[in-house]
Amino acid sequence: MSMFKSTRNTLGLGFATLMLLTAAPALGQDAGTGQEKKVVFEEQDGMAAVLKRLEGRPVRLRLAGSGEEVLGKLQKVGKELAHLSDLSGREFFDAVVRIDQVSAVSVQVRGR
Repeated sequence: MSMFKSTRNTLGLGFATLMLLTAAPALGQDAGTGQEKKVVFEEQDGMAAVLKRLEGRPVRLRLAGSGEEVLGKLQKVGKELAHLSDLSGREFFDAVVRIDQVSAVSVQVRGR
């Protein structure tokens, strides 16, 4: 692929992403009311319960041990595993993560 085509493809993807971001309501806000969606946490919750409440939302999971972060849309949370799709930087991949290996969860709750 020539340098021109590669640059054009990259710029085209960046422009498409920018258009999607500006057209969509800000992440973490309810489109109808503009209210922020807070992370709900109860004293008795474990990691599985917190992840279950975040299904369908973009999340950042930090993995215990390596400290590696996985960014993607949390599709489904099971008894021991969580399924993420639309991985950041790996658009054609999905991931399955052991819940007991998640040390932290980040989720965007406010827009600018």
